This record gives sequence, C-alpha cells and structure tokens, in this order.
Amino acid sequence: MKKQDAVVHFKVETSGLTANEKKVLRYLVAAAEAVGPIYVEQENSSYLGSNFYPHSASKEEILDAAGNNPKILSPYTIVERNRDGDLIAIPYHIKFKDKLEIVAKHLRSAAKITERKDFAERLYLQASALLDGNYEASDIYWLTMKPYRLDIAIGPLDKLDDRLFFKKTSYESWVGIEDKKATEKAGIIQHAIYDVKRKIFATREKADFLEKTKMRVEKTSVFSGLFARGMFTSNSLPIDPQLMEKYGIRITFFDTSLDVKFSSQHYPIYQKIFERNFQKEYPRDLLREGSFRNVHLHEIGHSLLRYKDSERRLRENFPIVDELSATIYGIKSCGSLVLKGIMTEKEIEAIMIMFVCRAFTWWLDSKRQKSVEAFAIGHAIALNHFISTGALRESEGISWPNFTKMFMAIEELSDSLERLISIGSYEDARAFIEKYGSFMVYSRFASRLKGMT
Repeated sequence: MKKQDAVVHFKVETSGLTANEKKVLRYLVAAAEAVGPIYVEQENSSYLGSNFYPHSASKEEILDAAGNNPKILSPYTIVERNRDGDLIAIPYHIKFKDKLEIVAKHLRSAAKITERKDFAERLYLQASALLDGNYEASDIYWLTMKPYRLDIAIGPLDKLDDRLFFKKTSYESWVGIEDKKATEKAGIIQHAIYDVKRKIFATREKADFLEKTKMRVEKTSVFSGLFARGMFTSNSLPIDPQLMEKYGIRITFFDTSLDVKFSSQHYPIYQKIFERNFQKEYPRDLLREGSFRNVHLHEIGHSLLRYKDSERRLRENFPIVDELSATIYGIKSCGSLVLKGIMTEKEIEAIMIMFVCRAFTWWLDSKRQKSVEAFAIGHAIALNHFISTGALRESEGISWPNFTKMFMAIEELSDSLERLISIGSYEDARAFIEKYGSFMVYSRFASRLKGMT
C-alpha cells in the first residue's frame, strides 16, 4: 500500500452475487477508491491535530477561536488561517468539492443500475450528503433500511486522527459482502450477552438502543482512507449517541481483514511471546476464533457502554478509555456464556490469549500509524494490570497465564473503566492513563518481535 493511495484491496469471493450485483460492486469499489486521496490530505501522524488545524496554531489559540466560532471544532471542517492570520473553518464539502464530486458520481452510477430500489435511495442520499455536508438523513436511512447483501460506508466518520481534541472526522470507506452464516453465529452470542442483567453506574446518562442494534459479518472487498491505514477488523456506526438512541447502531465485522491480521500479526506474535510448552495447548483454529471473538466482544461492549456525555467529559482521553472498556467489558461478559453452554472455558482462554497478542499488534501498528495509538495505550493499561496482579508472568516469554486471576483482573479493570466512562472527569481519566499506560510492558518484548511490522 503506497502512501499516496490509502487504498487496500482484498480478494473476495463474488460467485454468489448476481450479474447486476457484480456491476454495482464495481461502482462501489470505485467510489471507495476515490476517497483515498481526500484522506491523504487530512492525515499527518507527526502532528497531534493531523492536518485538521494549522500546525502553527497552539491548542489554546484553537480553543479561543472556537469560543467565537463553534465551527472551528466541528467534526466536518478544516481549520485554516485567513490573510489576516485569523483561524477560520472551511466545511469539508467545500474544501474537497472536486474530489467529492468524483465519489458522488460513482455512487450515483451504482444507484442507477442496482435492482434494489431501497439501496439505490441510500446511495443517492449518501452522494448528496457528501456534496452538501448534511449527513443525518443518509445516516438514518442506512440505519433503518432492510439489510442488503452489498454494503458500503463512506464519508468522514471516525475521529482517531485528531489526537489533539478528538473532534475532527477522517474520510474512510469500506465495501463488503455479507457472510450470512457467520452473521447468524455472531448474533447468538450478541443476544446472549444482551440478555444478562448488568449494573449501570449512571442510568440516566446511558444511551439505550440495544433493541435497535444490527450486526453483520462481511467479506471485505476494499478499505480506503483511515480504514486502509489502520486495517481495522470491525466498526460501529454512527458515533453520535443521540442518533444511536433514536435509530440504533450498525456493527460490522470485517472477516477478510481479520484473516490478514491474524496470519500476519496475531498468530506470529503468539508464537514469539508465549512459552513453547504453553503453545502446544492451543491449536491455531481455536486461536483464530479467539481473535474474532475479541473483535466481536469489543463491539458488543461498545453497544453496552455508550454514555451521552462521556466524550465531552473525557475529551482527548475518551478514545483510550472507550476502546479499552469495550473490549474488557465484552470479555467479562463471557462468564455468563459458559454457564449457558454457549462457550467453553477453553474458548474463553483463547480469547484472553489473543487479547494479549492483539495488544502487541496495536503497539506495532501505532509506531507507523498514530491514529491507532489510543488502542495501544489502552491495551498497555490492561497488560500492566495483568502483570501487577500476577495473572501474567514474564520469564523467557509469557509463562502459563493464571486464567482465574486474569478473569478476576478483567472484572476489576472493567469496573474501573466503566466508572470513568460513565461518571469520570477529564482529570480522573488523565491520572488513570498516566499511572497505568506505560509502554515499558511492550518494550520488554521488543527483541522477540524484531522484524515484525
């Protein structure tokens, strides 16, 4: 993948598609590809604010300007200086107008030929949203429409590149084909966890939308923009808690990119950091399933831990706490699945093993892609917690984990994280991250992981 492209293609089986669907897919892929160059203009991993703000502007100057002009911190504007040196906000749909017209053209071409009229309407709405900056109608239609075999998400969606304020959204896209069998299997665990009665620290502030949550597993054809850079394995949209509560969320799992990540990183890391005798106990297929379950449980955790004001309270600390708390809460919920006979103890152990391996993946990825740094910091917090409680021991590699202690440590950490996400302050989150987020836990294994990227 070249920097100027910000596009990754995957080999995906299309024999099950109709002739019409294959034609539509080609236009969808073209639209996604056209988003890549827009993202390249936004990204800059050497600056906390990427290219969303002038690099000469201090945090204080940006906040002062936002006090007079709220659009400065809008998720959908680029901040620049005018001729007088003052900070101004330029809407995305104006800044990137020429490139967005190319994206919209491909979406409308797909809409004209698809035999699914509701999908055509969704594409027309999305094309208009990209060109006028009014995304809500398109988002609502996507959330409420009947599921279709083909899917596309496209536009300014996630905020991970804005490490200065966690305000600005990056352009990204994916195009996928539903894996119906895997989707049904994932739904069994989803609903089993949702059925478990849970403790909520701040009920009135929690966004409640579980009955409107939709989940699907996809074989991915293309990633573009931020998704291509981060090679993500799942996503939940929308990110606005108000929209979530009204219309629910769409959780998507990218089984194709997970295959790539597992084969190139998760499993090789397992072989490098765990003792050889320990490795004999867990076959590759079980660990591949454990890797998927981490992603699966992470998104389920997200759907259970959405608090309306958490982003406002925690500010740039939010993604660290949010991403870690989702995974940890999801794993904690597995205890009930054993009691119900849905999951075995060995399967839960594989999930926890892969959590450790995925932590090192995030660390390696964060070295080249700063947008995923929040994941690396969050997982460092968990690893440090496991080691301090004796759940993990390091001696010539990670020795046999004490899974009982690890599960107890997960429960304890989950409670601490949910308190932060539900009622914690900015200062609470900052102190917690500074105390437990040291990367030294990764550095201890640097020599073992030499050569991995």
